[in-house]
Formats: sequence, C-alpha cells, structure tokens
Amino acid sequence: LASALNSLFRAACTDPGILNRHDPKRGYSGSGPPPKRVEQIVNGVTVHLKWCSTCEIYRPPRSKHCALCNNCVQRFDHHCPWVSNCVGLRNYRHFVCFVISTFCLTLYVFGLGVFSLIRIAMETNTGGERFLAHLAYARPLILVLLGFTACMLCPLGNLMMFHGYLIFSNLTTNEEITDPYDGKNPFTLGWIRNCRQFLFTPKCPTELELASPVPPLGDGGRRAPPYDAEA
Repeated sequence: LASALNSLFRAACTDPGILNRHDPKRGYSGSGPPPKRVEQIVNGVTVHLKWCSTCEIYRPPRSKHCALCNNCVQRFDHHCPWVSNCVGLRNYRHFVCFVISTFCLTLYVFGLGVFSLIRIAMETNTGGERFLAHLAYARPLILVLLGFTACMLCPLGNLMMFHGYLIFSNLTTNEEITDPYDGKNPFTLGWIRNCRQFLFTPKCPTELELASPVPPLGDGGRRAPPYDAEA
C-alpha cells in the first residue's frame, strides 16, 4: 500500500518532461513560415521532427503535444487520467512502479479474501448456497472485496504485461499504437539493455523554468493544441 501510494504521488507530481515554449534551441530561425517537419536520421531510420504551432518549437524525437495538458512532452507515452498527468520521460518509471505495486496489492487482498473464505467454510462446516447466504449475512465485506479485486486483477495484469513488453522493446504506448517507424524501431538496444536503461538511467533534470511564466499569446488567451496533439 505504501509503495502504491508513493509511486502514485511521484507519477502525479513529477514533471513528465515538459518542453519549454518558444525555446530558441528548438525554434525556427529562417524566414517565412516554418516547415511542418524536419527529417533526422537515427540509427539508419528516418525520424520526423514536427513543428508545434502552439509551443513554436520543433519537437525532439519521441515527443508529442498532449491535447489535455496542452504541453509538448519528451518521450510521450500517454496521458493517464488515474494520475491526472502525462506519462513521459521523467515519470514513466514511477508510473510502472504504480501499476506493479497496485497489481501486487490487489493480488494480496484477493488472496486474503480466498483464505478467509476457506477458513470460514471450515469453521461453519457448510457449503454451497447455505454458505454463501451465511457469508452474505455475516461477512458481506469479504464478498465485496473478492468481487472487486477479482474484477481488477485482469485489467491490472494486462496493463502490467503490456508495459513490460514496451520496456523490453524500448517503445512507448503512443509509438506502439501509431507505429511511426514502419516496424523499425531506431531506439531499441536489445531487450537486456532496454531493461537496464529503464531501471538504471538517472532521471533527466527538468527543463521547466518555473520562475519564467509562459508569456501571453495574442489576446492573452490560451492557444488551442495543434492538430496532431495526442492523448
């Protein structure tokens, strides 16, 4: 429980890798309207750096503009409503820890519920419908917990295995869905090194400049996300 709450807090409160708007290092210095995309070769595979009309920068490889947060996020995985935050470069490890610890907690509660059922059945020496009726009257909380955890185990287990596959393949959820590299992932290092990268790579420092608020755009309103924003 402590691990699940801690990882939930970290996933929700950690900057996922938001890119600064109007960053001169990623801006367009030419004349006229900026090209919508710039090609870059990564390990022999062509990767497109797309122009973000909201942030006015060229997004680095694997970055996307989140339609819900209205920010460009490095190594964008998805926007998670359960943590109310984007999952990206800087908080993906916390998110995976949250999924694993929540699955383990659910499995633990389900196991305790099954053990309690067996013990009560042995003590009352009843079975079948009489046992269920006795349990519903005397211990309804056990039935509620068993039903809830049984329903949660399958989706949590599937989610945990899916992100295990993503870690082994060095992919993001967004890349798995959109397949931007036509099946040739330029970022994979082999499954052992991919796992090592996930486990031991130090967290990148945040690029946000909290003392420098985003300047107002136009009439001071909030500019809408670009057409290719993801969620």
